[in-house]
Amino acid sequence: MSSVGNLPPATPAFILRGHTAPVHALQFYKQNAFLVSGDSEGWIVVWRLASKRPAACWQGHRGSVLGIKVWENSVITHGRDHKLRAWQVTEASLEGDTLDARLPAEEEGRHGTEREQPWLLHSMDVSALNFCAFAICIASNAGSAEDAECQAIIAAPNALDSGGIDFFHLPSERRVSVLPADPQVKTGMVMALDLFHQPETRLLTVVSGYEDGRTMVHQRKPMASLEENWKWEMILVSRPHSQPVLSLDTLPSKDFYFTSSADAVIGKLAIPTSNFDSDKNIKPVKTNNTKHAGQQDLTVRNDGKIFATAGWDARIRIYSTKTLEELAVLKWHQDGCYSVAYADTLSLGLHEMPSEAGQDQALLASRDSTNSALEVIRQQRSLKAQMTHWLAAGGKDGKISLWDIY
Repeated sequence: MSSVGNLPPATPAFILRGHTAPVHALQFYKQNAFLVSGDSEGWIVVWRLASKRPAACWQGHRGSVLGIKVWENSVITHGRDHKLRAWQVTEASLEGDTLDARLPAEEEGRHGTEREQPWLLHSMDVSALNFCAFAICIASNAGSAEDAECQAIIAAPNALDSGGIDFFHLPSERRVSVLPADPQVKTGMVMALDLFHQPETRLLTVVSGYEDGRTMVHQRKPMASLEENWKWEMILVSRPHSQPVLSLDTLPSKDFYFTSSADAVIGKLAIPTSNFDSDKNIKPVKTNNTKHAGQQDLTVRNDGKIFATAGWDARIRIYSTKTLEELAVLKWHQDGCYSVAYADTLSLGLHEMPSEAGQDQALLASRDSTNSALEVIRQQRSLKAQMTHWLAAGGKDGKISLWDIY
């Protein structure tokens, strides 16, 4: 790590070995108890972070995994085989050792007997020509809060219009809307997406990055139900990059988003609350010419203070969300880094746990007296893994580095 001061270089806390192909997607799961990874050969591994061992492994796609998200008790994966699939991956199935955990790196893991893989809940045909992964958020117009939690909206590149965006509904698997490419601007292919509900207005908002370096923000106009025809309004367009946008992510507050590109620039842009002014070319709030081209993946930590990028030069870089100042450079991988993911720092329930000094006593006091000492130790180890501020990075070498920093 290089940062202010004369600190020694940081080293990974752990290295997860098991993939034989570049790791293109990472996602923490179940309050940081697990890490899900996907590689360029379609293999998906669920790692148990307490033991740093695989809990499940299967080949979910006949092509590279472009993206991984979690929803309810499902792991959703998007592959280069033009499939978007939702897998039922419950904590009980992972803890009960009911799923096959043989790794791709193990010969018997690739060519052994038929695998016991998670139940496939949904499988949809979506575009994968753009190398652009999908985005997901819950459906807010689904009636009750419980109904909303069980329904989701997915954004993915349009199959025919490379600059357009398709919107799908789960669990119905219906395509509910299409946002066509801007006919007045040749943006090229859509390269990156984020999808959320604006906190104040609750309007569905999609942030998109394009091949020509532009980014746009569209909002769905108010509607009474999901059955109505969706109408979209552009509220921002900006061109912070001279090369294709590779990744973008928003702050938890949803008032700013950050972009990385094939060029060396990192951009910070404000998400407006007022209508789009077509006569005004909106400029980024801040940009940082990092001198390091090709920061392929970008992720913001859920406390909104820092974000990390994965670079073609095999470096993981950490930046301040406020100033875009480079805070640290992490080096361990020898080839390019393709994916990064942060563990949540305020996972539900975990932030209310006692301080580290009192964790052991609180944990012991809460256990039934019949629990064995080994079970208590296992719970302590699991809690420690969940409380750690993990940063995971996946590389071309097929390895995943786990860092405990900031």
